[in-house]
Formats: sequence, structure tokens, C-alpha cells
Amino acid sequence: MTDSNTEKEVTEKDKALEMAKAIHEDKCATINGRDYVITNINHFKRRKVFSYFTHVQSDLSRADMWFLESSDYADVEKVIMSVVTFDGEVLSKRSTHWDEFPEDYILFVQTMLPVISYPFLKGLNGA
Repeated sequence: MTDSNTEKEVTEKDKALEMAKAIHEDKCATINGRDYVITNINHFKRRKVFSYFTHVQSDLSRADMWFLESSDYADVEKVIMSVVTFDGEVLSKRSTHWDEFPEDYILFVQTMLPVISYPFLKGLNGA
């Protein structure tokens, strides 16, 4: 790997961490014009998401979404759906939400995994 590739990789990671920080602090991710609001998350729920995120982080960076059909992700998705709201309602109670807005789903997953994990990541760059 050349120095320019290493610098580019660091820059991309920094940008991703800054985006996660901004959404974490704002408690809202806007995807395709729709606001997904993140509620308070306890340590144990966040830890479950973070653990999974670290396992698939490199896959996410390549947009390899193989894990969406895994039983481990199903457990993590339950946590995420229990702490994010849309129009004031927790996503876990909106049984047809992804049928109504399928175009949001992949961006939602790619956003929520690092955003929910952010408190564990913020020390990595001194943020």
C-alpha cells in the first residue's frame, strides 16, 4: 500500500467517524428526506451493536451486506429497531416500515451500526 492509499484510507475513516459523531450528537439521521431519531441507548444494547459492528466493519466499507441474512444480525437489528423512532414511533412497532421505504434500509443499516457504536469509537481519534 502506498502512502497516498494509506492517507486516503485514514481520511475516509476520519470522515466516517465525524459523520457518526455528528449524528450521535444530533440524535437524528436523515435518510432520503426522512428523519430517524435515536433514543437513549443503554450500555448493554450499545455493546451488542458495537460488537457486531466491529465484526462486519470491513464488509460495510466494501458495501458487502452478506450479514443481513444472518441470525446474529437479526438479534442486533432487534436492538436497533427498539432504539430508533420514525414519526415518533419506535421502528420495532412499525411492521411495514421497510415495505413502505425499502430505499432507506441499506443506508439505515450502514448509518446506525457506527452511530450507535460511536461512544466506543470516539476515543480512537481523540474526538
